[in-house]
Amino acid sequence: MLSPELLKKYKSLLEEGKKKILAEIKEAQTPTDMGDEPGPDDETEEAEAYFNKTAALPTLKEKLANIDSAFLKMKKGKYGICKSCGKEIEKEVLKIVPESRFCRECNKAGK
Repeated sequence: MLSPELLKKYKSLLEEGKKKILAEIKEAQTPTDMGDEPGPDDETEEAEAYFNKTAALPTLKEKLANIDSAFLKMKKGKYGICKSCGKEIEKEVLKIVPESRFCRECNKAGK
């Protein structure tokens, strides 16, 4: 069981992570502006820049969903419990990835 101090620390890490992810999603959804000077490669460069930004959206949205899920688990008193085996997720794992859903062993096993 995680102490109230650790829960507070992980909640803070999750809040910081959520702010960062929301900013990245907003940036990825903002159309690329290559300026007003038309050039022969402008459309290609704009399309490539837009593709590169939007390609990250599914991963960012999944991470955001995992963060929101972690907040919900905190409210229910189930934060830090592996989704697969039901054991506690190692503190070292939560420190690096506070929205982690799996313990080290289950993550290695690809569950």
